[in-house]
Amino acid sequence: MIKNKHLMAGFVAVVLMLSACKKESEKATVKIDSLAASQEGSTKDSVKTVAEQSDYQSETTDNATAEKLKLYLQDYLKTDLPSLEAQDRKFSFYAVDLNNDKKDEYLISLSGRAFCGSGGCTFLLLSNDLKLINRFTVMNPPVFRSAGITSGWNDLILISGNEKYKHLKWDAKTGKYPSNPSLVKDTEIAPSGHDFIMWDDNFSRAKIFEF
Repeated sequence: MIKNKHLMAGFVAVVLMLSACKKESEKATVKIDSLAASQEGSTKDSVKTVAEQSDYQSETTDNATAEKLKLYLQDYLKTDLPSLEAQDRKFSFYAVDLNNDKKDEYLISLSGRAFCGSGGCTFLLLSNDLKLINRFTVMNPPVFRSAGITSGWNDLILISGNEKYKHLKWDAKTGKYPSNPSLVKDTEIAPSGHDFIMWDDNFSRAKIFEF
């Protein structure tokens, strides 16, 4: 009888031990599954962010640059800000070197009814230290940075229509490009494969920011 009691006690102990091991195993499995799900969600979010970022041309996405330009626009347009609608307070930019000094200039596109009309929109060109070089009027994208150079600065090329183009050339006397592209004579010389295209939804999308 005593022997049977010992056997029974041993059997119960084994059952309890196996039950405890099973519970620990289930806990570990739940923990691992939870961790895997968390990592999977994090990976998906990361992939989504990278994919969204890669949708835009790299010269248009730097947040630190966008913040500097935002502050510049708020100051430059401070008298107009109270009357601007939300759609008017959006901008995009390209950070590109136009004079081969190894420093980027900033070409900014403004949008909305306050800055766009039937002939085009307002664009700004700033130096690397945020000094205004040009305020372009009636200008339409896409804009090409040409490999052609005038007085040390890359020409800018616009599409005029009817297979015609406008080449904006740097004027060394005024220290700027022609500010009204509509006054520039048309030419049949098209952009080449060496020219950098900006503001083109198919080949060079610009990220939109607000100011």
